[in-house]
Amino acid sequence: MIKKLLHCDRATAAVEAAIFTPIFLLFTFGITDFGAAMFARTQINAATQAGAIYAVVNSASTCKTPFGTACLPAIKAAMNDATGDATFCTGTVCTATTGACDDDAAGTCIIVTATFPYSPILLDTVYVWARSVTITATTKVRIS
Repeated sequence: MIKKLLHCDRATAAVEAAIFTPIFLLFTFGITDFGAAMFARTQINAATQAGAIYAVVNSASTCKTPFGTACLPAIKAAMNDATGDATFCTGTVCTATTGACDDDAAGTCIIVTATFPYSPILLDTVYVWARSVTITATTKVRIS
């Protein structure tokens, strides 16, 4: 009877599926989380670049130094358009300021920053790299 039981292979596929399905799902969700985080980082970077481009293009009119009252809302609108989300720049997520440039040359730079909280699909107890983070992107461009 034991010899017959040891040679039985009728449930082999079920046992293999029970062993490898959790591992497969862990890798699938891990790759999905990683891809979603990279997409969010790319989207936030595109938003800051779009805001800086708007400021540069309109630096002679709406966004002249010091900032006009219409400049920041217009920059936020350009950032919203870049992300495809009309509510992306709500609250303090998007900021734009003017300041000194990094090099020693005279002039003014516009600094456009976006911060976005990212939460993964799975909890950090499932895999180590999955933790909630705040993704920040900054674009600095000389406007004068």
